[in-house]
Amino acid sequence: MKRKPVSWERVEQEAADLLSRYLQIDTTNPPGNETAGALYLKDILDREGIACTVFESIPGRGSLLSGFCGTQERPDILLLHHIDVVPAEKKKWTHPPFSGLVKQQEIWGRGAVDCKSLGIMELMAFILLKRQGLQPETHCVYAATADEEAGGTWGVQWLLDSCPEKLEARCIINEGVGLGFDPAQQGLYLCQVAEKGACWIRISFQGSPGHGSVPHDDNCVVFMSRAIDALARHRFPFRITEPVKPFLRALAREQKEIPPEKFLVLLDEKRIEDVLGDITNDAFRGMLAATLQNSAVPTVACAGSKTNVIPSESYCEVDCRILPDTTPEQCIDDITAILKQAGCKGFSVALKGGSAASASPVETPFYKALEKAFSAVDPAARVVPYLSAGATDSRFFREKGIPAYGVQFQSSCESARMVHGHNERISISWLTFGIKVLYTLLQRFCRS
Repeated sequence: MKRKPVSWERVEQEAADLLSRYLQIDTTNPPGNETAGALYLKDILDREGIACTVFESIPGRGSLLSGFCGTQERPDILLLHHIDVVPAEKKKWTHPPFSGLVKQQEIWGRGAVDCKSLGIMELMAFILLKRQGLQPETHCVYAATADEEAGGTWGVQWLLDSCPEKLEARCIINEGVGLGFDPAQQGLYLCQVAEKGACWIRISFQGSPGHGSVPHDDNCVVFMSRAIDALARHRFPFRITEPVKPFLRALAREQKEIPPEKFLVLLDEKRIEDVLGDITNDAFRGMLAATLQNSAVPTVACAGSKTNVIPSESYCEVDCRILPDTTPEQCIDDITAILKQAGCKGFSVALKGGSAASASPVETPFYKALEKAFSAVDPAARVVPYLSAGATDSRFFREKGIPAYGVQFQSSCESARMVHGHNERISISWLTFGIKVLYTLLQRFCRS
C-alpha cells in the first residue's frame, strides 16, 4: 500500500496546539492532579481509535497506558514521560506558567521542557504510526505517568507493583533533561544512559525553648544555620566512575571550551579541578562538575512559628545526588561526618527517600537504532551518551535490567537552566524535530 507522505507542517501545527493545551493543565506536584492530564491524553487517543486506559494509584494520581500489539518477538518499546510538574513562582515568570502561551514560535509553560513536550513528541509519533497504516512488529507502549517529580511512588513504582505486565518492555525511551551546550554546537545531541542516585535527607535539631528576649547557647535555629553553612561550603572529592568515561571521551571531541587533549585530562581524578578551572562557561562547568562528584544542597529549612519564641526543634532538608560508587547509607555517614567536623551539635540525620545510581549499556541494537534515527533527521547528528546529575523514572526499569535511554532534543545551556526554573519554554521547531526522530525510530520496528 502506497502511503501519503507525512505533512510535517500540519503535524507541527497540531503538536504545538496539543502541547499548549497540555501545559494549561496544572499538574503541580504536590498535589499532582495527574488524572486531569491523563484524561486529556486519553481523549486524544480515543479520537484516533487507539485503545488506552487510565490507572489511578490514589484519587487524582492517574497514569495512562496505551499500546500497539505486535506480531513478532522483537524488543518491546516503551515511550515514557511524566505528567506532573514542579511548582512555579508565578510572579517571577514573564508569562503565566500555566498559560500555554505560543509566542514567537515558542510555547511557554511549566513542563514545556520537563517534560510534557516529550509526552507530545511521543504521542504524535505514536499516532502517526496509526495514521500511516504502520503496524509495530513489537509491543509498543505509550506511558504517561504520575509522581515522577516526587520520586515516582504513585506513578511508575505503583504501576510496576500493581500491574507489571502492563509495562513489559525491553527498551525504554524517557526524558534526558539536565545538560546543555552552546547553541553554536550544531548537530550535538545528548542521550542519558546513566544517572546519579537521589538521596533526600532530613536533618533534625534539638535545643532549649525560651523567650526571644533572653539569648542562650542552646538555640536549635543557630545549630541548623551552622549545619546549612557547613554543607554549602563543603566540596566532595572529584571521582571518575565507569558511566562517565564514554561521556568524557565523546565530549572531548565536541566541546569548544578547551583543546580536546586537555579536556581528556578530566579522566585523571587528581587533575580534574585544574581542568574545570579553565572552562569559562559557568553553566557548562557546573553541570560537568555535577557528573564528577557527589553533592548535598540544602533546599528546605523550617524553624519556629513566632518571632519572640526560641523553638525547641527545627529541621532542614537536603537534596543529595550520589555517584554510582556511593550508597544512600554512605551518604548519610558522609553528611554526619561533615556536620561533626564543623562542630555542629544537637542533630540527627534521617533518610527521607533514596535510590542508587543506575546505568544502561551503550552497545545495544536499540541504542544504535536511536543514533540512526537522529542521523536520518539531521545528517550532521552526533549522539553523546551521558550520566545525568538528576534522577528520572528510568531507574525503576534499569533496576530490573531493562535498558532505558533519555532523549534530549533541545540541549542548549539555556534550556537546561529552564528545568525547574523560571520562564520554561520550548521552540516549536524542536518539538517537531523530536517527533521526526521518534517517528523515524519507531518505523524501524514496524511493518506496512
